[in-house]
Amino acid sequence: MRIFGPVVSVLLISAAALSAALPRIAVVSIDFDDFAPDDAVIRKVIEELETTGRFQVVDLGDDAFLNTAPETFLDSLRTLAANNGIDVFMTLELLYPEVNDRTVFREDSLVTIREVSVDALGRFYTSAGNLIGTLRSTISRENSLPFQPDADQLALLAVEDLAERSVMELFAMEVTFIATGDDLFSVPLGTVDGIGKGTVMAVLAVSSGVPDEPSQYERLRSRGLLQVMDAGQTSSTARLLSGHLVEGGTVTAIEQSSPAMLYLEYSGSLIAVERGTGLGSDEDIWGSRLRLGVETAKWGLTFGGGVNAGGMEHSSMIGVDLMAGTRIPVNSPELGLRLWAGGEMAFHMQDVRSVELSSNATAVSLAALADATLEYLFSGHLGLQFGVTGILGSTAGSWTVQEYYGQVRDAEPSEIYYTSLKQGPVGAHLGLVYFIF
Repeated sequence: MRIFGPVVSVLLISAAALSAALPRIAVVSIDFDDFAPDDAVIRKVIEELETTGRFQVVDLGDDAFLNTAPETFLDSLRTLAANNGIDVFMTLELLYPEVNDRTVFREDSLVTIREVSVDALGRFYTSAGNLIGTLRSTISRENSLPFQPDADQLALLAVEDLAERSVMELFAMEVTFIATGDDLFSVPLGTVDGIGKGTVMAVLAVSSGVPDEPSQYERLRSRGLLQVMDAGQTSSTARLLSGHLVEGGTVTAIEQSSPAMLYLEYSGSLIAVERGTGLGSDEDIWGSRLRLGVETAKWGLTFGGGVNAGGMEHSSMIGVDLMAGTRIPVNSPELGLRLWAGGEMAFHMQDVRSVELSSNATAVSLAALADATLEYLFSGHLGLQFGVTGILGSTAGSWTVQEYYGQVRDAEPSEIYYTSLKQGPVGAHLGLVYFIF
Protein backbone atom coordinates (compact mmCIF):
# COMPACT_ATOMS: atom_id res chain seq x y z
CA MET A 1 0.00 0.00 0.00
CA ARG A 2 1.34 3.44 -0.91
CA ILE A 3 0.25 6.62 0.85
CA PHE A 4 1.39 10.22 0.33
CA GLY A 5 3.95 9.22 -2.36
CA PRO A 6 4.72 12.81 -3.49
CA VAL A 7 5.03 13.90 0.16
CA VAL A 8 7.68 11.26 0.74
CA SER A 9 9.71 12.38 -2.28
CA VAL A 10 9.55 16.00 -1.13
CA LEU A 11 10.59 14.89 2.36
CA LEU A 12 13.65 13.05 1.08
CA ILE A 13 14.81 15.73 -1.33
CA SER A 14 14.16 18.57 1.10
CA ALA A 15 16.04 16.86 3.91
CA ALA A 16 19.05 16.38 1.67
CA ALA A 17 18.94 19.88 0.21
CA LEU A 18 18.36 21.85 3.40
CA SER A 19 20.70 20.02 5.73
CA ALA A 20 23.22 18.78 3.15
CA ALA A 21 22.69 15.34 4.69
CA LEU A 22 20.60 12.28 4.09
CA PRO A 23 17.24 12.00 5.90
CA ARG A 24 17.57 10.21 9.25
CA ILE A 25 15.58 7.00 9.69
CA ALA A 26 15.20 4.80 12.76
CA VAL A 27 13.90 1.24 13.05
CA VAL A 28 11.68 0.34 16.04
CA SER A 29 9.89 -2.79 17.23
CA ILE A 30 6.25 -2.48 18.26
CA ASP A 31 5.62 -6.17 19.03
CA PHE A 32 6.49 -7.73 22.38
CA ASP A 33 5.28 -11.31 22.10
CA ASP A 34 7.52 -14.38 21.87
CA PHE A 35 8.18 -13.84 18.16
CA ALA A 36 8.95 -10.12 18.24
CA PRO A 37 11.72 -8.40 16.25
CA ASP A 38 14.92 -8.74 18.27
CA ASP A 39 18.35 -7.12 18.00
CA ALA A 40 19.38 -9.42 15.12
CA VAL A 41 16.29 -8.53 13.09
CA ILE A 42 16.69 -4.80 13.64
CA ARG A 43 20.39 -4.98 12.74
CA LYS A 44 19.51 -6.78 9.49
CA VAL A 45 17.08 -4.00 8.54
CA ILE A 46 19.62 -1.32 9.45
CA GLU A 47 22.27 -2.97 7.26
CA GLU A 48 19.87 -3.21 4.32
CA LEU A 49 18.77 0.44 4.61
CA GLU A 50 22.39 1.60 4.86
CA THR A 51 23.32 -0.19 1.61
CA THR A 52 20.70 1.79 -0.30
CA GLY A 53 22.56 5.06 0.28
CA ARG A 54 19.17 6.71 0.70
CA PHE A 55 19.17 7.28 4.46
CA GLN A 56 21.30 8.04 7.47
CA VAL A 57 20.22 5.18 9.75
CA VAL A 58 20.06 5.93 13.48
CA ASP A 59 20.49 3.01 15.90
CA LEU A 60 18.24 3.72 18.88
CA GLY A 61 19.58 0.85 20.98
CA ASP A 62 17.16 -0.14 23.76
CA ASP A 63 14.84 2.72 22.75
CA ALA A 64 14.09 0.79 19.54
CA PHE A 65 11.79 -1.53 21.54
CA LEU A 66 8.60 0.41 22.20
CA ASN A 67 6.27 -0.85 24.90
CA THR A 68 3.46 1.66 24.91
CA ALA A 69 -0.30 1.52 24.71
CA PRO A 70 -1.81 2.11 21.25
CA GLU A 71 -3.19 5.50 22.27
CA THR A 72 0.25 6.77 23.29
CA PHE A 73 2.20 5.15 20.42
CA LEU A 74 2.35 8.23 18.18
CA ASP A 75 3.36 10.43 21.11
CA SER A 76 6.25 8.03 21.76
CA LEU A 77 7.39 8.37 18.15
CA ARG A 78 7.26 12.15 18.34
CA THR A 79 9.32 12.10 21.54
CA LEU A 80 11.95 9.82 19.95
CA ALA A 81 12.05 12.08 16.88
CA ALA A 82 12.61 15.18 18.99
CA ASN A 83 15.31 13.58 21.15
CA ASN A 84 17.23 11.93 18.29
CA GLY A 85 16.57 14.14 15.26
CA ILE A 86 14.63 11.45 13.36
CA ASP A 87 12.91 12.26 10.05
CA VAL A 88 11.33 8.86 9.30
CA PHE A 89 10.43 5.82 11.42
CA MET A 90 10.14 2.24 10.23
CA THR A 91 8.16 0.12 12.71
CA LEU A 92 8.51 -3.67 12.54
CA GLU A 93 6.10 -6.40 13.51
CA LEU A 94 6.64 -10.14 12.97
CA LEU A 95 3.62 -12.43 12.84
CA TYR A 96 3.80 -15.93 14.29
CA PRO A 97 5.01 -18.55 11.76
CA GLU A 98 2.08 -20.11 9.92
CA VAL A 99 2.25 -23.87 9.33
CA ASN A 100 0.14 -25.63 6.69
CA ASP A 101 0.25 -29.35 5.92
CA ARG A 102 -1.12 -30.99 2.79
CA THR A 103 -0.99 -34.51 1.40
CA VAL A 104 0.10 -35.11 -2.19
CA PHE A 105 0.59 -38.17 -4.38
CA ARG A 106 4.26 -38.60 -5.25
CA GLU A 107 6.05 -41.61 -6.76
CA ASP A 108 3.23 -44.09 -6.08
CA SER A 109 2.80 -43.02 -2.45
CA LEU A 110 1.11 -40.38 -0.32
CA VAL A 111 3.46 -37.76 1.11
CA THR A 112 2.68 -35.00 3.61
CA ILE A 113 4.14 -31.64 2.63
CA ARG A 114 4.60 -28.94 5.26
CA GLU A 115 4.76 -25.24 4.34
CA VAL A 116 6.08 -22.77 6.93
CA SER A 117 5.71 -19.03 6.28
CA VAL A 118 6.72 -15.94 8.22
CA ASP A 119 5.15 -12.50 7.65
CA ALA A 120 6.91 -9.22 8.40
CA LEU A 121 4.81 -6.05 8.60
CA GLY A 122 6.43 -2.64 8.26
CA ARG A 123 4.81 0.76 8.78
CA PHE A 124 6.53 4.03 7.98
CA TYR A 125 5.85 7.29 9.83
CA THR A 126 7.11 10.84 9.61
CA SER A 127 8.63 12.51 12.67
CA ALA A 128 5.20 14.11 13.27
CA GLY A 129 3.54 10.69 13.46
CA ASN A 130 1.88 10.75 10.03
CA LEU A 131 1.59 7.33 8.36
CA ILE A 132 3.54 7.25 5.08
CA GLY A 133 2.74 3.70 4.02
CA THR A 134 2.57 0.03 4.92
CA LEU A 135 4.38 -2.94 3.41
CA ARG A 136 4.15 -6.66 4.07
CA SER A 137 6.62 -9.39 3.14
CA THR A 138 6.07 -13.15 3.32
CA ILE A 139 8.81 -15.78 3.14
CA SER A 140 7.79 -19.44 2.80
CA ARG A 141 9.59 -22.76 2.69
CA GLU A 142 8.15 -26.22 2.15
CA ASN A 143 9.32 -29.83 2.19
CA SER A 144 8.10 -33.30 3.06
CA LEU A 145 7.81 -34.27 6.72
CA PRO A 146 9.73 -34.30 8.95
CA PHE A 147 10.46 -30.63 8.17
CA GLN A 148 11.10 -27.81 10.62
CA PRO A 149 12.85 -24.78 9.05
CA ASP A 150 14.58 -22.12 11.11
CA ALA A 151 11.81 -19.56 11.77
CA ASP A 152 14.35 -16.94 12.87
CA GLN A 153 16.17 -17.24 9.55
CA LEU A 154 12.89 -16.87 7.66
CA ALA A 155 12.17 -13.73 9.70
CA LEU A 156 15.54 -12.26 8.70
CA LEU A 157 14.82 -12.93 5.03
CA ALA A 158 11.35 -11.36 5.36
CA VAL A 159 12.57 -8.11 6.92
CA GLU A 160 15.46 -7.90 4.45
CA ASP A 161 12.98 -8.08 1.57
CA LEU A 162 10.75 -5.56 3.34
CA ALA A 163 13.56 -3.02 3.68
CA GLU A 164 14.68 -3.45 0.07
CA ARG A 165 11.17 -3.04 -1.33
CA SER A 166 10.42 0.00 0.81
CA VAL A 167 13.00 2.10 -1.04
CA MET A 168 11.34 1.61 -4.42
CA GLU A 169 7.70 1.45 -3.34
CA LEU A 170 7.59 4.20 -0.71
CA PHE A 171 10.75 6.29 -1.07
CA ALA A 172 11.30 6.50 -4.82
CA MET A 173 13.27 9.62 -5.77
CA GLU A 174 11.50 12.30 -7.80
CA VAL A 175 13.03 15.32 -9.52
CA THR A 176 11.94 17.99 -12.01
CA PHE A 177 14.30 19.41 -14.64
CA ILE A 178 14.42 20.99 -18.10
CA ALA A 179 14.76 18.44 -20.92
CA THR A 180 17.36 18.65 -23.66
CA GLY A 181 17.37 17.02 -27.06
CA ASP A 182 20.74 15.35 -26.56
CA ASP A 183 21.29 11.58 -26.40
CA LEU A 184 22.94 12.08 -23.00
CA PHE A 185 21.62 14.65 -20.53
CA SER A 186 22.04 15.68 -16.91
CA VAL A 187 19.65 14.83 -14.05
CA PRO A 188 19.98 16.92 -10.83
CA LEU A 189 20.26 13.87 -8.53
CA GLY A 190 23.42 12.08 -7.47
CA THR A 191 24.99 9.67 -5.05
CA VAL A 192 24.18 11.91 -2.09
CA ASP A 193 20.51 11.28 -2.94
CA GLY A 194 20.99 7.51 -3.19
CA ILE A 195 21.09 7.47 -7.00
CA GLY A 196 23.65 5.15 -8.62
CA LYS A 197 24.71 3.82 -11.99
CA GLY A 198 21.91 1.82 -13.57
CA THR A 199 19.05 3.61 -11.76
CA VAL A 200 15.91 3.69 -13.94
CA MET A 201 13.38 6.55 -13.87
CA ALA A 202 10.09 7.17 -15.66
CA VAL A 203 9.87 10.62 -17.28
CA LEU A 204 6.72 12.65 -17.96
CA ALA A 205 6.11 16.20 -19.12
CA VAL A 206 4.84 18.74 -16.58
CA SER A 207 2.54 21.64 -17.42
CA SER A 208 2.51 24.85 -15.43
CA GLY A 209 -0.78 25.95 -16.96
CA VAL A 210 -2.91 25.85 -20.08
CA PRO A 211 -0.64 26.06 -23.17
CA ASP A 212 -1.24 29.14 -25.34
CA GLU A 213 1.01 28.36 -28.32
CA PRO A 214 1.93 25.26 -30.40
CA SER A 215 5.46 24.98 -28.98
CA GLN A 216 4.07 24.58 -25.46
CA TYR A 217 1.79 21.79 -26.62
CA GLU A 218 4.78 20.11 -28.27
CA ARG A 219 6.72 20.17 -25.00
CA LEU A 220 3.92 18.26 -23.30
CA ARG A 221 4.75 15.26 -25.53
CA SER A 222 7.85 14.43 -23.51
CA ARG A 223 7.65 11.00 -21.93
CA GLY A 224 9.80 7.92 -21.67
CA LEU A 225 12.21 5.90 -19.58
CA LEU A 226 15.73 6.97 -18.66
CA GLN A 227 18.68 5.13 -17.15
CA VAL A 228 21.57 6.68 -15.23
CA MET A 229 24.86 5.97 -17.02
CA ASP A 230 27.19 7.78 -14.63
CA ALA A 231 26.35 9.08 -11.15
CA GLY A 232 28.14 12.10 -9.71
CA GLN A 233 27.81 13.44 -6.22
CA THR A 234 24.98 15.90 -6.92
CA SER A 235 24.08 15.22 -10.57
CA SER A 236 24.04 12.26 -12.93
CA THR A 237 24.34 11.59 -16.65
CA ALA A 238 21.42 9.66 -18.13
CA ARG A 239 20.12 8.45 -21.47
CA LEU A 240 16.70 7.49 -22.76
CA LEU A 241 15.85 3.80 -22.98
CA SER A 242 12.51 4.54 -24.59
CA GLY A 243 10.35 7.54 -25.48
CA HIS A 244 11.10 11.10 -26.53
CA LEU A 245 12.07 14.32 -24.74
CA VAL A 246 11.28 17.69 -26.31
CA GLU A 247 14.06 20.21 -25.78
CA GLY A 248 13.14 23.02 -23.41
CA GLY A 249 10.19 21.21 -21.84
CA THR A 250 9.80 20.72 -18.08
CA VAL A 251 9.72 17.05 -17.11
CA THR A 252 9.46 15.08 -13.88
CA ALA A 253 11.46 11.88 -13.40
CA ILE A 254 10.35 9.27 -10.83
CA GLU A 255 12.51 6.32 -9.83
CA GLN A 256 11.06 2.92 -10.70
CA SER A 257 12.03 -0.73 -10.78
CA SER A 258 14.11 -2.12 -13.63
CA PRO A 259 12.27 -2.60 -16.94
CA ALA A 260 12.12 -5.88 -18.83
CA MET A 261 12.25 -6.90 -22.47
CA LEU A 262 10.50 -9.87 -24.05
CA TYR A 263 11.86 -11.46 -27.23
CA LEU A 264 10.25 -13.74 -29.77
CA GLU A 265 12.70 -14.63 -32.48
CA TYR A 266 13.74 -17.07 -35.15
CA SER A 267 17.29 -18.30 -34.81
CA GLY A 268 19.48 -20.72 -36.65
CA SER A 269 23.01 -22.06 -36.77
CA LEU A 270 25.17 -24.45 -38.72
CA ILE A 271 25.24 -27.93 -37.23
CA ALA A 272 28.09 -30.32 -37.98
CA VAL A 273 26.61 -33.80 -38.32
CA GLU A 274 27.94 -37.32 -38.55
CA ARG A 275 25.34 -39.67 -40.01
CA GLY A 276 24.47 -43.16 -38.94
CA THR A 277 25.74 -46.23 -40.74
CA GLY A 278 24.75 -46.38 -44.41
CA LEU A 279 23.16 -42.92 -44.62
CA GLY A 280 25.64 -41.17 -46.87
CA SER A 281 28.36 -38.57 -46.41
CA ASP A 282 28.60 -36.14 -43.50
CA GLU A 283 27.90 -32.45 -44.11
CA ASP A 284 26.86 -29.33 -42.21
CA ILE A 285 23.12 -28.70 -41.88
CA TRP A 286 21.28 -25.48 -41.04
CA GLY A 287 19.26 -26.05 -37.90
CA SER A 288 16.45 -23.60 -37.06
CA ARG A 289 14.55 -22.88 -33.86
CA LEU A 290 12.16 -20.44 -32.15
CA ARG A 291 13.29 -18.67 -28.99
CA LEU A 292 11.32 -16.89 -26.26
CA GLY A 293 13.56 -14.75 -24.06
CA VAL A 294 13.43 -12.13 -21.33
CA GLU A 295 15.93 -9.47 -20.26
CA THR A 296 16.19 -7.02 -17.39
CA ALA A 297 18.77 -4.44 -16.30
CA LYS A 298 20.53 -3.66 -13.03
CA TRP A 299 23.78 -1.98 -11.96
CA GLY A 300 24.24 -0.77 -15.54
CA LEU A 301 24.29 -4.35 -16.87
CA THR A 302 21.69 -6.52 -18.60
CA PHE A 303 20.71 -10.03 -17.55
CA GLY A 304 18.47 -12.46 -19.35
CA GLY A 305 17.78 -15.88 -20.67
CA GLY A 306 15.38 -17.87 -22.75
CA VAL A 307 14.00 -21.18 -23.89
CA ASN A 308 14.15 -22.38 -27.48
CA ALA A 309 12.89 -25.29 -29.50
CA GLY A 310 13.59 -26.46 -33.03
CA GLY A 311 15.43 -29.04 -35.05
CA MET A 312 15.89 -30.60 -38.46
CA GLU A 313 14.86 -33.77 -40.28
CA HIS A 314 14.54 -36.72 -37.87
CA SER A 315 15.86 -34.61 -34.95
CA SER A 316 14.55 -31.99 -32.52
CA MET A 317 15.91 -30.12 -29.51
CA ILE A 318 14.89 -27.98 -26.53
CA GLY A 319 17.40 -25.56 -25.01
CA VAL A 320 17.73 -23.18 -22.07
CA ASP A 321 20.22 -20.29 -22.02
CA LEU A 322 21.38 -17.67 -19.49
CA MET A 323 23.13 -14.47 -20.61
CA ALA A 324 24.67 -11.30 -19.15
CA GLY A 325 26.26 -8.20 -20.70
CA THR A 326 25.63 -4.56 -21.52
CA ARG A 327 23.55 -2.44 -23.88
CA ILE A 328 25.34 0.37 -25.76
CA PRO A 329 23.22 3.24 -27.14
CA VAL A 330 23.90 3.83 -30.84
CA ASN A 331 21.16 6.38 -31.48
CA SER A 332 19.27 6.71 -28.21
CA PRO A 333 16.59 5.66 -27.59
CA GLU A 334 15.63 3.94 -30.85
CA LEU A 335 18.80 2.04 -31.70
CA GLY A 336 21.02 0.10 -29.32
CA LEU A 337 23.70 -2.57 -29.48
CA ARG A 338 23.49 -5.38 -26.93
CA LEU A 339 26.71 -7.28 -26.20
CA TRP A 340 26.51 -10.26 -23.91
CA ALA A 341 27.83 -13.72 -23.20
CA GLY A 342 26.56 -16.80 -21.43
CA GLY A 343 25.84 -20.49 -21.81
CA GLU A 344 23.24 -22.92 -23.09
CA MET A 345 22.20 -26.46 -22.26
CA ALA A 346 20.29 -28.34 -24.95
CA PHE A 347 18.36 -31.60 -24.82
CA HIS A 348 18.38 -33.46 -28.19
CA MET A 349 16.05 -36.16 -29.48
CA GLN A 350 16.09 -38.08 -32.76
CA ASP A 351 14.12 -40.83 -34.42
CA VAL A 352 15.48 -44.37 -34.33
CA ARG A 353 15.83 -46.73 -37.29
CA SER A 354 15.47 -50.00 -35.40
CA VAL A 355 12.09 -51.60 -34.62
CA GLU A 356 13.66 -53.25 -31.56
CA LEU A 357 13.80 -49.91 -29.70
CA SER A 358 10.88 -48.51 -27.72
CA SER A 359 12.08 -44.87 -27.41
CA ASN A 360 13.71 -42.11 -29.34
CA ALA A 361 17.43 -41.55 -28.91
CA THR A 362 18.38 -38.71 -26.54
CA ALA A 363 21.54 -36.73 -25.79
CA VAL A 364 22.64 -33.54 -24.04
CA SER A 365 25.04 -30.80 -25.19
CA LEU A 366 26.52 -27.66 -23.61
CA ALA A 367 27.66 -24.47 -25.34
CA ALA A 368 29.32 -21.16 -24.50
CA LEU A 369 27.74 -18.19 -26.32
CA ALA A 370 28.90 -14.69 -27.30
CA ASP A 371 26.27 -12.48 -28.91
CA ALA A 372 26.03 -9.07 -30.59
CA THR A 373 22.49 -7.81 -31.29
CA LEU A 374 21.12 -4.60 -32.78
CA GLU A 375 17.78 -3.50 -31.28
CA TYR A 376 15.54 -0.96 -32.99
CA LEU A 377 12.45 0.37 -31.20
CA PHE A 378 10.02 1.75 -33.79
CA SER A 379 7.53 2.63 -31.02
CA GLY A 380 7.77 3.24 -27.30
CA HIS A 381 7.44 -0.48 -26.55
CA LEU A 382 7.76 -2.56 -29.74
CA GLY A 383 10.81 -3.11 -31.89
CA LEU A 384 12.96 -5.41 -34.02
CA GLN A 385 16.26 -7.06 -33.31
CA PHE A 386 18.92 -8.83 -35.36
CA GLY A 387 22.01 -10.49 -34.01
CA VAL A 388 24.94 -12.80 -34.63
CA THR A 389 26.04 -15.43 -32.12
CA GLY A 390 29.37 -17.16 -31.72
CA ILE A 391 29.02 -20.71 -30.41
CA LEU A 392 31.64 -22.91 -28.76
CA GLY A 393 29.84 -26.10 -27.87
CA SER A 394 30.21 -29.71 -26.96
CA THR A 395 29.12 -32.54 -29.23
CA ALA A 396 25.87 -34.39 -28.75
CA GLY A 397 27.46 -37.75 -29.46
CA SER A 398 26.41 -40.06 -26.64
CA TRP A 399 22.90 -41.19 -27.58
CA THR A 400 20.78 -43.19 -25.15
CA VAL A 401 17.97 -45.55 -26.20
CA GLN A 402 15.65 -47.99 -24.45
CA GLU A 403 14.77 -51.49 -25.63
CA TYR A 404 11.25 -52.94 -25.36
CA TYR A 405 12.14 -55.09 -22.37
CA GLY A 406 13.38 -52.04 -20.44
CA GLN A 407 17.17 -52.00 -20.85
CA VAL A 408 18.67 -48.54 -21.34
CA ARG A 409 21.91 -48.45 -23.32
CA ASP A 410 24.01 -46.46 -25.80
CA ALA A 411 22.72 -46.45 -29.36
CA GLU A 412 24.59 -48.18 -32.15
CA PRO A 413 25.41 -46.17 -35.33
CA SER A 414 23.12 -48.43 -37.36
CA GLU A 415 20.14 -47.63 -35.10
CA ILE A 416 20.05 -43.82 -35.38
CA TYR A 417 20.14 -41.16 -38.09
CA TYR A 418 22.91 -39.03 -36.54
CA THR A 419 25.79 -40.28 -34.42
CA SER A 420 27.03 -36.75 -33.70
CA LEU A 421 25.55 -33.21 -33.70
CA LYS A 422 27.50 -30.06 -32.90
CA GLN A 423 26.34 -26.44 -33.12
CA GLY A 424 28.49 -23.63 -34.42
CA PRO A 425 30.64 -21.90 -34.80
CA VAL A 426 28.21 -19.15 -35.93
CA GLY A 427 24.47 -18.55 -35.63
CA ALA A 428 22.04 -15.72 -36.37
CA HIS A 429 18.67 -14.58 -35.03
CA LEU A 430 15.91 -12.17 -36.03
CA GLY A 431 12.73 -11.29 -34.18
CA LEU A 432 10.45 -8.96 -32.26
CA VAL A 433 11.20 -7.27 -28.94
CA TYR A 434 8.64 -5.82 -26.52
CA PHE A 435 9.74 -3.32 -23.89
CA ILE A 436 7.83 -3.63 -20.56
CA PHE A 437 7.81 -0.64 -18.20
